[in-house]
Amino acid sequence: MIRVKEKIRYDVNVHREKNKLILLNARRGITFDENDDKNDTFTIQDVHNIALEIKKKKTITRNHLKLLKHAFLNGQEFILEFFRVQGAFDSLLHYTSSNDDALQLAAFECFCNMSLGDNKTCIKLAKLITPYLMVHINSLNFNISSISIWTLGNISDSSETACVLLQNQNFFEALVNCLKNSTCDEVIQNTFYALKLMLKTYISQLKIEILNDLLQTCLERSKTWKESFWIIYQISCRQDFALHDDHLMRHLLNSIHSDDELVDIKFLIPILRTFGNIIALDQSNNSANTFLFALKSQGPIIRHILIQNKSINLSNECAWLLGNVFNSLHINNFNDNNVINADYFEEVCSYFFV
Repeated sequence: MIRVKEKIRYDVNVHREKNKLILLNARRGITFDENDDKNDTFTIQDVHNIALEIKKKKTITRNHLKLLKHAFLNGQEFILEFFRVQGAFDSLLHYTSSNDDALQLAAFECFCNMSLGDNKTCIKLAKLITPYLMVHINSLNFNISSISIWTLGNISDSSETACVLLQNQNFFEALVNCLKNSTCDEVIQNTFYALKLMLKTYISQLKIEILNDLLQTCLERSKTWKESFWIIYQISCRQDFALHDDHLMRHLLNSIHSDDELVDIKFLIPILRTFGNIIALDQSNNSANTFLFALKSQGPIIRHILIQNKSINLSNECAWLLGNVFNSLHINNFNDNNVINADYFEEVCSYFFV
């Protein structure tokens, strides 16, 4: 019995470690062939030795930096060991200006993995590398541009202090401009990633004007980039940013169904949440009424999406949205002379609870 318990405990730990690595690799922003490194093991001494070689400016190859970037994934202590070797960081930064494209990209990837360190590490990185990475955000080398955006996005997720340092270099404005002007899919995808993290940590400190600019950009991008709806939802979470605008409401409703193709359910989630936020912050009844009237045409479509995706439970989102609608309209009794009667209430609920 004891052996069985030990085996189960061992299997659970292995499963957790695998999931941890999957999550970590997803946040790195770069891909690699894991088979190439399946036998590689890293020690603190290995990082120390590579740091010394970089510091002494010996012949450093892409493979050296590849080993280093993988070593940084082993934990915070590996990153700290690299920092302890005086001059190694500055020398690594020097390689971001290398004429060798492969070596240059590998150096950027090292910084990307370092940005997965703790808050203190990210603040240090924000101070040291932000000006260099900001120069490369609009680089014609899309690989460098993408990894720069991804790295700064990781840093912005660490703390509000790190965001302040990034914003001193106008990082958020640079992201909005990338979203407006970039023609590279990878750059746009990474820009959405960085925007999500920056908004999550720092939205309350951003100026209303730049949020408005981002909102309009996301509305324009939403036809081809559905990630826009998550950004719109995050903007709608700001309490002092009123979004009760008929045009926005209509745009979101129309986005649920376009070109005879139903929107993916994962993008229906932020749309429903955005409706809930807009209605909750609207002091008038306009947004709630606009939404309810629109349900006459869009409600069956929403119902169809939910029926097709019964494996995903959106009951909480739907209940919260309807609660905000009826709270906004001050409905206490469905049998009185209010705008909505019990029959219509039942019809509305039928669209959302399937």
